[in-house]
Parts: sequence; C-alpha cells; structure tokens
Amino acid sequence: MTENRNTATDTCPSTHFIDTIKSVATMRAFGWTQEGIRLNFGLINDSQQPAYLLTMIQRWLAFSLQLVVAMLSVVVVTLSTQLRSNTAFTGASLIALMSFGDNLTYIIRMWTTLETSIGAVSRLKSFSEKVKPEDQEGEDVVPPKEWPQRGEIQINGVSASYE
Repeated sequence: MTENRNTATDTCPSTHFIDTIKSVATMRAFGWTQEGIRLNFGLINDSQQPAYLLTMIQRWLAFSLQLVVAMLSVVVVTLSTQLRSNTAFTGASLIALMSFGDNLTYIIRMWTTLETSIGAVSRLKSFSEKVKPEDQEGEDVVPPKEWPQRGEIQINGVSASYE
C-alpha cells in the first residue's frame, strides 16, 4: 500500500477511514498496518489545516482588538489623570470600553462562523443542483412478494491466479 493521493479513497479522510475499517483484516494480513496509520495521520492533518488556520486568524483578530482596547484604556486613564476628572466617570468608561472590546470580539467571531456556514450551504446547494437524483422514471418497480422463486449461481471454466 503506497501513499498515492490521487485515488478516490485517499482524497477524503473519512472515506479512507471507512475503507480502512472495512479492510483491516486484509491490511493486517499483508503487513500494511503502519503505512495505513501513516496515511490516515497525513489525511487527518491535511483535513484539519483549514480549521487550524481559521482558528489562528480568529485568535489573531481577537488579540488585535484587545490591543486596540488596551491602547484606548491607556488613553482614557492618561486623560483622566491629567485632566483631574471624576473617578466614577473614569471607572464607568473603562468598564464600558472593556465590554465593548469583548462584544466586538464576539461579533467578529460570530461573523466568521456565519460566513463559514454560508459557504457550506452554498457548496451543498451547488452539489444538489449539479448531481442528478438516482431515482429515475420507471425505476420504481416493486417485485412481487414471492420473488425470487429460487436462486442459483453456476460457475464453469473459471481460473484465477495471483502474481
């Protein structure tokens, strides 16, 4: 079992995982276990890269927003100490500023989640429009209850070999 990522089973981690479960006895018999494990790890790693990148971008954006809020807080504190303003107003403005930063981070995170979900819905919609349904006109024949009367398989003159 070589690592060839051009086959249909190797392009999708879930498909390859299901195929591995179905053929685990064969893989053990031929000694392909380590190669299968290595291939599964590679496919899982490849499938998780977009989610990892999205999480990294969201964390970076949240960090950037928190830095902006921290700089605004420093400005508020500096102005309040230099202008000798009311401490109650300063405290209230700092609390409002911190909750504004948290709310802004939450809104950005929900926006990216919404955008990801809309992309998934778009892919599902295009899939449903492009793929023809399997049930065709005239294929709804229901066999009678007594069918089949009997079954038989005949094999004549068959030879097989393994190289």
